Amino acid sequence: MNNIRKKWRPSIAMVIAAVCVILISIPLLAMLSVRLTSNQFVRETEQSLIQQGAIYAQIYAREFKREDGPLVGVELTEDQKEHWNANLHPARSQLNVRQDDIAPPRPDGDVIATPPDPRHLAVAENLISIAQGARKTTLAGIVLLDHHGRNLNTETARSLAALPEVQTALNGEVGAILRARTQDYERHAFSSLSRDTGFRVFVTYPVIVNDRVIGAIYLSRTPLNLGKFLFGERYALLTMLIATVLSATFVGLLLLRLISRPVYALRDRSRAIAAGKNPNADPLQHYGLRELADLGDSVSTMAMTLMRRSKEIATYTDHVTHELKSPVTSVIGAAELLQTDGLKSQDRDTLLQNIETESQRMNHLLGRLREMTRLRGSLEGDPGKLARMLPNIDGLKVVTRADPEVILPISEEHGAMILLHMGQNALSHGASELELSYADRILHVSDNGDGIAEGDIPRVTNPFFTTRREQGGTGMGLAIVSAILENYGATITCLPCNTGASFAIHFSNQS
Repeated sequence: MNNIRKKWRPSIAMVIAAVCVILISIPLLAMLSVRLTSNQFVRETEQSLIQQGAIYAQIYAREFKREDGPLVGVELTEDQKEHWNANLHPARSQLNVRQDDIAPPRPDGDVIATPPDPRHLAVAENLISIAQGARKTTLAGIVLLDHHGRNLNTETARSLAALPEVQTALNGEVGAILRARTQDYERHAFSSLSRDTGFRVFVTYPVIVNDRVIGAIYLSRTPLNLGKFLFGERYALLTMLIATVLSATFVGLLLLRLISRPVYALRDRSRAIAAGKNPNADPLQHYGLRELADLGDSVSTMAMTLMRRSKEIATYTDHVTHELKSPVTSVIGAAELLQTDGLKSQDRDTLLQNIETESQRMNHLLGRLREMTRLRGSLEGDPGKLARMLPNIDGLKVVTRADPEVILPISEEHGAMILLHMGQNALSHGASELELSYADRILHVSDNGDGIAEGDIPRVTNPFFTTRREQGGTGMGLAIVSAILENYGATITCLPCNTGASFAIHFSNQS
């Protein structure tokens, strides 16, 4: 059993679905962020009213100059004179829905007894007519004020000078404020949605003549709300929605094909391996991504390795059982005979010698088996010189046909072990000379011994295969050599030969 903590985890399909939903939501959230969070509706309305106010103020000032009369209104400060007399004096939006409070609805104003200046009345008569006609298009309400803040649109003289936005304009600045449309309006925390129809934007623009504020233009309009905006942009929004859904669907299907299917296939294959089945070692039809292809290759390699190791273990078990059966039987038989009464001293010594011989044989066999198992799991070493790998075996001459300084793609320790086992194997088969040559990443090893029968060539590297069992051979020498070479991706092949035995060790390009 594994130790992975059992807890809820999202599936790949859930993650892909979440990614698609996020992809669809991003443009919508971006649109709302631009249009709502940044006060775009309100600021567009405010900027539009400022532009209209600038036009009306110019007409107001031009018409007022044509009328004779004394100077009226508050005189501008030096900074204001410099600003308004400049070639360019743009007015920026200043309202912020998230920060500014909603003021009460605009009052009608206080009734005042003093009559207005005739010049203002003369200008207002024509300007109001123009404003009423323009309102059909601009949808903006307009009130003309004189230098006292008196409403010139009504017959009853009422002053709006007490309003802060009007005071700002009469002091030479552009004023702006948000005012409720009804007395029962209540501010809502989620103002970006609830405020759309609950307030109006009010802008006051000063009218300046001879560096004095002789009046003001008071404009108002309800800003565009979200519903109207979405309706007006319905075709563009629909196009964007369709494109986003199609893009998200494409991304989702692509992710499913590139990630989900290969992952599920690798999962099923891994489960089959864990269940002890023999999964198909062929590559999957679709890996999708490079990393998944590498993972699939690793899983296939692992499956093949596990199957090979499993077969090897079964083979080793059968061979060890078979090889140990004979000496164990001999030891048991000798032990039973030793318990016989009247056994001669000479026979007792013979039986004890048999027990010692068979015990040494078993110990030697098990030692070779442990050595091969250890070497199969050992790590690769750095390449080493052939001269330092040559074995020193009594009765066996080693002849090198290659440059002794040549570097083999195997460590000196493993190379020496390989040549030692092959030298001992050659010596045990009657050889007196071992010849080595190396070229094109192939090491040739040959001897002048008894040679190998043609029928035995395919089996010489199999564990426990030996033709010298009666002389104590275990059949593990060349099997150990093969196990070492396996770690380097190399192979050993027995070649047909008229005299002696000949082997070729092929080193791969990756070793």
